[in-house]
Amino acid sequence: MMDIHRSFFYYESTKDDSEVEEAIREAAKYGEGFRKIFEIIRSWGKPWNHKKVYRVYKKMHYDKRVRLKKRLPARVKNPLEQPMEPNTTWSIDFVSDVLECGRKFRVLNVIDDSDRVAVAQEVSMSFPAQRVIKTLEKVIWLNGKPKNLRCDNGPEFIAKEFQEWCKGNDIRILYTQPGCPTQNSYIERFNGTYRRAILDAYIFRTIGEVREMTDEWMYYYNNERPHETLGNIPPMKFRAQKETEND
Repeated sequence: MMDIHRSFFYYESTKDDSEVEEAIREAAKYGEGFRKIFEIIRSWGKPWNHKKVYRVYKKMHYDKRVRLKKRLPARVKNPLEQPMEPNTTWSIDFVSDVLECGRKFRVLNVIDDSDRVAVAQEVSMSFPAQRVIKTLEKVIWLNGKPKNLRCDNGPEFIAKEFQEWCKGNDIRILYTQPGCPTQNSYIERFNGTYRRAILDAYIFRTIGEVREMTDEWMYYYNNERPHETLGNIPPMKFRAQKETEND
């Protein structure tokens, strides 16, 4: 016979975690892990410590399996430096997916290496060099012109038309070495974050749905999502702080 008090046997917790649960659901809408969820909740000014949030997070079964990292062989790569000023170097790259009907689409991602701000995300069924140029001209008109463009050796980026446009606009192209995506790791990480949050999370029926969800996520990434390498603040807030310090 177990020697415990009857009141202990019938005890039920009276904690009301509904507010914490709602905050976790909202912070996890793009599939973020616990550390990112906690930083987002903290940025909202909530008073809960990480122990309480993690307890509720576990209770909601939001915890995810941690994947072991595989050791990669040593590689020779060009140094990837973070510029001090915006519009010094933009990194550009594509990600691809398919609609429900099987039609393939591509997303051209452009970020600023200095503060990881997503400069543009353009969605289209095809991306010839002329379409890339048109997209860049639009964002340059809105954000200013970069000094450098970092990209891989894709056909759109090595096209003569694209190279001549960059030369005519005094923009230097920084090509990565073939087979070395780590030389463009800023945009590679951005691509992975976007793919997990949007492309892998939803089945799209139309290209319009992709554009709508991408625009919504891009605003969230730039203005709400904490970025670890920026001190766990969103890219646009980091940029504003840097501009204030320089004034």
